[in-house]
Amino acid sequence: MRIIMIFTKSATLFLLVLAISVVLTRAQNQTPANAPPPVGWTDPATGMTWTTEDNGSDVNWNQAITYCANLRLGGYSDWRLPTIDELQGIYDVNAGNQHVKGNLKLSSKYFWSSSQSPASGKAWFFFFSNGKRYSFRSSDSKLDRALCVRRSVQ
Repeated sequence: MRIIMIFTKSATLFLLVLAISVVLTRAQNQTPANAPPPVGWTDPATGMTWTTEDNGSDVNWNQAITYCANLRLGGYSDWRLPTIDELQGIYDVNAGNQHVKGNLKLSSKYFWSSSQSPASGKAWFFFFSNGKRYSFRSSDSKLDRALCVRRSVQ
């Protein structure tokens, strides 16, 4: 009888320790409820952080510049419209139908850049369907979107 009681106590203690370790392991692997949502995707090649989504509506170039300059996201206020080279840097023909790295969610294929030709008054935009740059009179077109970027602190 004594052997059965010792076995029962040992089994109970073992099960209790096992249950506590399972609970602790689960707690360590979960994101805390008060953790901030991800701010964006950071390109490992450049250290630039991109917003996970664009502005969601067609704007002209000045509106795109203003949108990014006024963006407050993840506690950061240093968002800006990317250069044409930076936009081209996240183009990836093999990255699904969006052709953009980082699993970013684009609501269009056309995106304004901050790059402008002073002589012509045209701004550059990037077309993610074919990976090409185009220029257009910046105040005339409302066909493009804004995708914002910021320099990550390394």
